[in-house]
Amino acid sequence: MARMLRTRAARAQHLPTSPTRLGRAHLTRVRIELLGAAVIVAASVVRFPRPNYALDPVYTDHLQHEYSAWAFLHIGLRIFDTPKSDWGNVHAAHVHLLWEQLPSLYPPGLIAFFLPAGVASNEGLLPDERVHMLMVMLLGVGAALASFQLVRTLRLAYEPTLAAILGFLGTILFLTAGLDGFIDPLAAGLALLGLSLQYRLWYLWPLVLVLVVEHRREIARWQLAAAAVVAAASGVTFGLSVPSVAKFHDIPRITPNALAITHSVNAAQAAALVAGAIVLGIVLLHEGPWRGACVALALLLVFAVDQWEVWYPVLFVPLLVVVRTRPGQVAVTLAFVEAMVYLGGFPDALRFARLYADAVG
Repeated sequence: MARMLRTRAARAQHLPTSPTRLGRAHLTRVRIELLGAAVIVAASVVRFPRPNYALDPVYTDHLQHEYSAWAFLHIGLRIFDTPKSDWGNVHAAHVHLLWEQLPSLYPPGLIAFFLPAGVASNEGLLPDERVHMLMVMLLGVGAALASFQLVRTLRLAYEPTLAAILGFLGTILFLTAGLDGFIDPLAAGLALLGLSLQYRLWYLWPLVLVLVVEHRREIARWQLAAAAVVAAASGVTFGLSVPSVAKFHDIPRITPNALAITHSVNAAQAAALVAGAIVLGIVLLHEGPWRGACVALALLLVFAVDQWEVWYPVLFVPLLVVVRTRPGQVAVTLAFVEAMVYLGGFPDALRFARLYADAVG
């Protein structure tokens, strides 16, 4: 009898319903889903319209980054403070100008990210169109992975229904921008590491500093040193780019920010300022000063920058997971949705489906 009981106990340990096996099965399923999403994205991009291979043929971003990365090899830091139209001859086989009145308004991390594409295209290692396709594949896969991470994080922090709604909206935002050739979803998905790819994520710096202080004993010195070098380089290039940012309102084709108060304050802007102050007060009260500082800097971007484009909400998605308390989540979520509705950029699932069907059809 004792031997039979031991045998049954041993068998029970190997049943597929054991916690260990369930955990492994879940991890395997997640990996399969991620791989499947990556394959679908890559296969879809192959059928996107040439020569840009972007979901929306009206506007895309990856071509200018390929050109900027190549130009950096020839004129160095000038790409950060000199308008593209004044870069002169950078010996580019393929010149891709976008907003030629502006320099490259991105951190050096983005230049490093697109440098292989710039070299491959302009050195003739690959046809330029093929480079465009590979860039969108990479950015699209990055957007899909960022969507998985967003949904997973929201499920851990939010009520199931609200997490599902925000996860759906965030996924539409990420996939639309990523398949349009924007690095923003990948940068947002990387969260703290994304600060080296997009200045508009710098509202997360207070949280970065807190995490570094709290986990300083767990971080290797070489990692801190590398992060410091990247941060310093980004600070230098940001300083070079600031004068151009101040001239946004003078540049044609820049979409004006209806909430910017840099020139005057109307009734709608005043109401938005009051609403922003209430949101900030709630976050400071329930989340503390550091997360409140992140919200304050995000609000500064909304009210102090003259430009607003429909893909900008992508870069504010990380703010949804910065706040952890219920009052903070409700306040930030309402502000996020209201800003998208008023300024533009609210995710349109039907538009995404139509663009995707047209692109792969």
